[in-house]
Amino acid sequence: MSDFGNPDQPEFDGSPSAAPERTVRMLSRERLLTRDMLVRVGIALVLVVVSVFTNRQFLGWGLFAVLGVLVVPYGRARSFLTAFVPYALLWFLFSSLRSLADETLWAQIVNTRVAELERWLFNGELPTIRLQAEFYDAGRLNWWDFYFTFVHWSYFLVPHTAAVWVWWRNPAKFRVLLSAMTLVLTIGLGLYFLLPSNPPWMAPEAVNSPGAPTVLRIMQPIGEQLGGGLYQAGYNIVGESNPIAAMPSIHFAITFLLVCIAHDQARVWRILAWIYALSMGLALVYLGEHYIVDVIAGGAITAYSWHAAGSWLTRLGTRLIGRGTASATPAPRPRQSVTA
Repeated sequence: MSDFGNPDQPEFDGSPSAAPERTVRMLSRERLLTRDMLVRVGIALVLVVVSVFTNRQFLGWGLFAVLGVLVVPYGRARSFLTAFVPYALLWFLFSSLRSLADETLWAQIVNTRVAELERWLFNGELPTIRLQAEFYDAGRLNWWDFYFTFVHWSYFLVPHTAAVWVWWRNPAKFRVLLSAMTLVLTIGLGLYFLLPSNPPWMAPEAVNSPGAPTVLRIMQPIGEQLGGGLYQAGYNIVGESNPIAAMPSIHFAITFLLVCIAHDQARVWRILAWIYALSMGLALVYLGEHYIVDVIAGGAITAYSWHAAGSWLTRLGTRLIGRGTASATPAPRPRQSVTA
């Protein structure tokens, strides 16, 4: 296609010096791009080294920052920082406060209440025990054991990758996502303190089904088979700041946010989001990480938070627009009386 008439296309004046000047400009631009990438790589390496030598639990966020440094264009760097500094701070505060929920005397009193409720709802037997008795063989790991384990581990990557994608494509939707996530983590944190609960794999025999085996933590043999050292290192990086913070399931709550994000996307994304969320819910129960009650509570909190965040931001935007319109409208001039 011809560029004739395109004002953005530089004109070639035909002079002997035009071609060399254009070549010099192109070489200068390439040098700047190379220098820019070297600076980005240098910053990324510093972030990884600092994360490793200060606190390995921060390595995940260090790698996330590396992604931002290497990928985000300079033109959107301020927008990225404005979006993801609060995002990272939210998760940091949640993880820090979550570790305190099992330090109270209340935690030792009520930590089996959810298990008792689960047994009451399901005719005296934990569904996790029923699933493991039917499908799990400790002597021979099956493909679904690996599938559900990988689904569980993907929680530490997929939702955050989706958050970056939402910010890149639709900053307004990212604000709704961040607001909903703030509500989810705040409500979840409150429930951690009000109803601290052991996960099924930590449930004492008194709350397990009589005459049936106790709940097994299937992730552990999977991790050891794949490489025990790597599994333990990853577990130390991710950190299990409070293993009895099981009610609600934040794993499922955050995963279910992807269903909310995809509700107005193409049909294939909606289907994939539902498959992922349902796989996560089943994985949490089958692997012995959460009760069904935990999963349902996590989904309900997410549904409420997404609706509340959207409504709140809509009202806030309407109010700000109203104020702007009112301030832009000139005040009416006072009428002057006419005397004869």
